[in-house]
Amino acid sequence: MGMKKKTKQFLEKTKIIPVAVFSSTDPADLDTGYADITKFDLTAVVAYINGRFHVFSEVGEMDSMYVMEDNKTRPLPLESLRDHLHGEQLVGYDLEKFGVPLIINYLSNEGDGDFKVSFYDLLQETYHAYEEHTNGPGKRFGLFNLAYWNACQNSVSAADLVGFTKLKMIKSWHFGGRRKGIRYLRNHTIWCAELAHRVFKHETITVRDHRTSKKVKIPIKPLEGARLE
Repeated sequence: MGMKKKTKQFLEKTKIIPVAVFSSTDPADLDTGYADITKFDLTAVVAYINGRFHVFSEVGEMDSMYVMEDNKTRPLPLESLRDHLHGEQLVGYDLEKFGVPLIINYLSNEGDGDFKVSFYDLLQETYHAYEEHTNGPGKRFGLFNLAYWNACQNSVSAADLVGFTKLKMIKSWHFGGRRKGIRYLRNHTIWCAELAHRVFKHETITVRDHRTSKKVKIPIKPLEGARLE
């Protein structure tokens, strides 16, 4: 199943682009771990643009053999990222400290440092929303959990992807598991889009309160700049 029709309409009207960013660099192999983003390779970016999924990767159009068979996923080279994302409003998970800096670092190394985007990071915004909710420390909620608690598309049927962690995906990617990896990233993009739609409509998000183990709706920062045309 793909993205909900109302979510597609929301993206079309607001011009928001949901993205998922992936690096096949294993942080365990780096002496700095996640601390130095310049040591990570940008491997793939999946974005939903103008009603179609786009897969930007190091092999470009050669990825056509790994993308979904529905012809709705367009493979493109990483170098074309700027042409499609520069100046746009993105929504995603872990964009602030990982995704966007990784893209900027890649384009800078390619000699194209003029790349600017606005973005809404679901990881950071739910962390701060929970911080406000508990009047205590924030909490990093996994994207799959947020998707499941908020009834996003595919969050129930994606059981085979639940245990497919970032580290497992890195290993799988290196051993030829690109198709599953792209499917994983495409699901991430759908979940980010549907969570963004929920935040836009209600300015709340459902999380699990660690103090009671119950699901609760909490206020969350609205998507700045998002307008229905």
